[in-house]
Amino acid sequence: MATQPGVETLQAPDSRSVTAASVRREAVIRAALVGVFLLIAFWPILVGIYGSWFDENAYMEHGLLVVPAALYMAWDKREALKAIPPQSSGWGAWWVGCGALVALLGVTTQWFWLSRMAFLVSLVGGIAVAFGWTIVRALSYPLWTLLLMITPPTFLFERLTLSLQLLASRLGEVCLEALGYSVLRQGNILEMVGIKLSVEEACSGIRSLLAILFVCVLYNYFFVKGWRMKTALLVLAVPIAIIGNAVRIIATGIMGQYKPEWVSGSVHETLGYITVAAAAIGVILTHSLMLAIQRVRHPAHA
Repeated sequence: MATQPGVETLQAPDSRSVTAASVRREAVIRAALVGVFLLIAFWPILVGIYGSWFDENAYMEHGLLVVPAALYMAWDKREALKAIPPQSSGWGAWWVGCGALVALLGVTTQWFWLSRMAFLVSLVGGIAVAFGWTIVRALSYPLWTLLLMITPPTFLFERLTLSLQLLASRLGEVCLEALGYSVLRQGNILEMVGIKLSVEEACSGIRSLLAILFVCVLYNYFFVKGWRMKTALLVLAVPIAIIGNAVRIIATGIMGQYKPEWVSGSVHETLGYITVAAAAIGVILTHSLMLAIQRVRHPAHA
């Protein structure tokens, strides 16, 4: 039918676009409701996680950066996430419920690591309830990153700390003797001329190890391609952190021979931060070396 001059025709909105917008709006409402539930139900646990980042004995200072980093990763995937239609999953509700029960068990037994891990289980379930498992898979890397905001279980943390203390002491002893310095080691104590170096828990390398693992996870996300390369670099970050801490002990021992006051205090703390930065650079150099080896082995893909 012909239209009259000067009369603008109106097109009915596409029913599919209306339906898609409605589905997304419902998903956002579900996400808001689930978020409020998780916030209320896990509030004491979330407060405990936050407090652990400031605990001097937990060495979790990097925890302050984990959540912002994970949120940025999720925001960086926003275009890919928009292309995934929300499909609420009932199984997600089971995950939320199981997480809540495990959290209750953890609180009852005062196993704080268990209750904090249970929050992540419920968070994954909540995302599945709101948006579906496809979204959960798309957000797998940011969700795995959140593990780094939780202090390792006490029994593992203490065992790892003790092992790192003894390893750092041995490495320091061997390297200092190789450099011509007289060293007597008793457990985690290194006796040198005029000074005693005690490799305490804070100097065991556990703090730098946790920080370097976090840095490596960030570096993997932005600069490393392929899960094999990412996994290899994450594994190699452990010896890099251990070697970096050994260098710190060696440097402390050498400085102590000339300036005993540098063995402790602000100089000692500054040296620790420098060590972490140097280990982070070591991760980058290791990745560059791995890429060079890859280009040599597979020149067609270079």
